[in-house]
Amino acid sequence: MEFATHLSVPMLFVLFTAFGLAFYGIGRVALHFLSGHAIRDVGSIPQSAFLGTIATAWALSLGFIAADIWAVNSRADQATSMERSAIARLLRSAESDILDSSKLAAGIIAYRQQVASKEWLQDKNETPDDQVETILHDLRGEVATLARGNAPASLVSQVMTDFNDLQDARNLRLAVGNTSIDYYKWYLVMFLTVLTAVTIAATHADRTRAGRRALAIYAITASMSLWILAIHANPYDGLEALDPSLLFTNQKNASIAFSGP
Repeated sequence: MEFATHLSVPMLFVLFTAFGLAFYGIGRVALHFLSGHAIRDVGSIPQSAFLGTIATAWALSLGFIAADIWAVNSRADQATSMERSAIARLLRSAESDILDSSKLAAGIIAYRQQVASKEWLQDKNETPDDQVETILHDLRGEVATLARGNAPASLVSQVMTDFNDLQDARNLRLAVGNTSIDYYKWYLVMFLTVLTAVTIAATHADRTRAGRRALAIYAITASMSLWILAIHANPYDGLEALDPSLLFTNQKNASIAFSGP
């Protein structure tokens, strides 16, 4: 499933459509063999109620993945809000009526631009960028210079707190970018999806026409459910991906990230 995290939304749709066809195909093969067995020994066919046992396990595993995905997306929103807030406070502190530090302002603007263009858009927040690290190093040096100067200690202390908040928010953003849903959970869901298809075939072995229809409905439901979860699995990529313009404003507008300060 690792390769699927880098596919576009249309390609994911194609992939999970293929999965749906595979689920249906596996179910049809199982139905074909089990229907022949049912003719010879109808008493060996599981009762319809047995389907609920496997289907419940499948639904629960799907729910666990969904809960993990929403939790990751919530952390991504939190990290973005924290980073945007820290940037805004630092830019305000650098203005002429507070610390009057053009180097601090220029460094924060450069940080925001580099994060938006490199770490966020290009690397999907999966890896830290060396240039961003350099900018942060220079910013810390500028804060130290302000502390050694004539700036009020209370203002410098606040700037240092805001700078630490900025680094913490960046670390959280990168951690979220590296935190995908455990692939073993996806494997569990895929296994239970196939097992449920076989169980549908088993419980309909004496009614093959109904079994085919049940398998078709199930394959569509399972494949579309998995596709919807997959396109939301990474908060920085996909249909509802967070945009780096959120570092500039709380409104999603990608053009803001690359025009003006």
